[in-house]
Amino acid sequence: MLVPSSGILVRRAQALLLLRVLLLTVLLTTVLGGQATAAELSASAQQRIRSATFEVVQLKPTADQAVYERPLPLDLIPYQQRVDRYRSIGTAFAIGENRFVTAAHVILLGVGSQFGPPALRDASGQVYDIDQVLEYSQPQDFVEFSLKQVPRSVHPLKTAGPPALNSAVFAVGNALGEGIVIRDGVYTSDTPEEEEGRWKWLRFTAAASPGNSGGPLVDDSGRVVGVVLRKSPSENLNYAAPIRLVTGGSEHQGVAGQRTTFRLPFMDVSEIIEEHAQIALPKPLGDLYAAVQSIRQSFIESGDTAVLSHHQDRLFPNGATSDELLTRVYRSPFPRHIAERQDRLWGAALPNTHRAELEHNGFVQYGDGMFRLRAPDDLALSALYGDSKQFMDLMLRSGYSLYRSVGTDSVKVVSLGRAQEESSYRDKFGRLWQVKVWPIAFDDASLITFNLPTPEGYVSLFLRGPTAVKGLIMRQEQLLADFIWVTYEGTLPRWREYLALRSVQPSAFGNFSLDIDPEFSRVRFDSKRCSLTIGPDEEPLTRDSVLSLNFSFFRDGARVVWEPGGIALGEHTQKNNWLIVQRTSRPAASLPEEIQSAWAKEAAGEFPYNGVAADDNGGMRISMAADLPRANGQVPAADQVKVRYVLRVIAEGAPGQPVMHAKLERLHKAFKALEY
Repeated sequence: MLVPSSGILVRRAQALLLLRVLLLTVLLTTVLGGQATAAELSASAQQRIRSATFEVVQLKPTADQAVYERPLPLDLIPYQQRVDRYRSIGTAFAIGENRFVTAAHVILLGVGSQFGPPALRDASGQVYDIDQVLEYSQPQDFVEFSLKQVPRSVHPLKTAGPPALNSAVFAVGNALGEGIVIRDGVYTSDTPEEEEGRWKWLRFTAAASPGNSGGPLVDDSGRVVGVVLRKSPSENLNYAAPIRLVTGGSEHQGVAGQRTTFRLPFMDVSEIIEEHAQIALPKPLGDLYAAVQSIRQSFIESGDTAVLSHHQDRLFPNGATSDELLTRVYRSPFPRHIAERQDRLWGAALPNTHRAELEHNGFVQYGDGMFRLRAPDDLALSALYGDSKQFMDLMLRSGYSLYRSVGTDSVKVVSLGRAQEESSYRDKFGRLWQVKVWPIAFDDASLITFNLPTPEGYVSLFLRGPTAVKGLIMRQEQLLADFIWVTYEGTLPRWREYLALRSVQPSAFGNFSLDIDPEFSRVRFDSKRCSLTIGPDEEPLTRDSVLSLNFSFFRDGARVVWEPGGIALGEHTQKNNWLIVQRTSRPAASLPEEIQSAWAKEAAGEFPYNGVAADDNGGMRISMAADLPRANGQVPAADQVKVRYVLRVIAEGAPGQPVMHAKLERLHKAFKALEY
């Protein structure tokens, strides 16, 4: 009996296991019913949806000025992308007689683009140009438009309100640019619009990939319930705009609104600026783009103006936080960004830099988005300033790297040709920057450079970004240009070249005269502040001698000026032998003891301002305070003195006290202070 009963037990266990499997299958089918609903979208519905859904494409540029160091490995790009004359940027669909819908951010990819304007492409490859924009809302991220030629056999999709929560929905779109696909999921929830909760977005689980933007989100009957927009940043859910925003939108006024955090690149402040503008509709696509660009530019300028004006008292060179920097004189041929430090005092720190050599004594020094170009000796300054191609070719060979990604490879760009746009910008201190813009067609980007002509070549700011925000990049560089510290330095022959090119010089050059004789044996500087003449009796000068005008910022009465705060003459670019004149201002009482002490030692003629030579990094240095100018034959009282000049000699090796003192005395006789 034991054997039969054990057989019965086995059969009962098998039956129970089968029952559990059946129950689990029913349970999974119930719980995951939304995952199995793709088959519930009928074949006719799918066909209707596909015929009413289009790729949004842009015509690829046919012209490319870029020259590459080797042939592009185009075989690394998938065949379809390689041979396609268009690039795919999104999805659109029909909801009425010659009425089509996509996401506003898809259409906005055409603003200022180097690619053709967005157009629609059907499954057969036929492309249809956009005609009139009928509805437009940037905040709600949709646009409705007509086509110049209506596709045949297109039956507009019906629309409906959102289905019940947890109902099946289908995301339809041009996924990854590989044609229209339909993917299923579940409508999970609504979420309020982020700023003020003025409407609710739909959230759903159906997969969406790049290229899905602007496509329809449909219910299980094939009716449009939303416009697919974007993925959630923190979870596997996607967003759609309810279709009722489109069907209930205005056909007379479009809305261009944005809320942006404006930050200044040189101080730690920010403000949220909001702007809403109306655009009269309908209008051609090109006219919409013009309106959007005008609104963007106005928004950028008003935002910057608001931030700057709200922090005007804290902004360099205003207020006590600028006092320390207004006492500094740097020799800095490489540019420095003037920026507010963490202690809220303004400084001009020198960034870490790299250097790339060019032929004929040229080089490019670069770091922190800034460049210093010393032109090769065989390249005239006038040729450099006037030939944008030659300038950029030099930069691409040395300090600035630009690559084109091709599949898994990247290829270096060695030329961009001539700049597409050239203009000028005079900053708030009167310096004239040459603005040169190059299109980078393969990335739909622009390289915008601000270039300050100097006696050795250029000081430059480089920024690269999408062409659509070129105005924003331009404004950013204008702000940065206003906050640049730089020394004007070059050999005497280069200075003679530069002085002949008056059109490129800062307005501050009108406040002094600088003469260099044709034999390069004499230099004379004259201004209302001081005069200096160096000739054969003071120091032997040659074609290799270097002149630095150490421009600085300092107070002149109630205003701050940018003028030479120091003059330096060096024997050679590779030598550390210098004659130096440096202007110093009486420090404000709030400034550190180090600065106060230096001023007091100058006035008292104490070391290191006592004409006694001392070791200095393998060489020698000697300094003294220059004589003050006399007022009515009298030396001004100490409390009346606001400005002093320090004279300094630096020499390599160990020439000794007598030699150093003799050099300093000759410099003293060659210099005359005219202010105190």
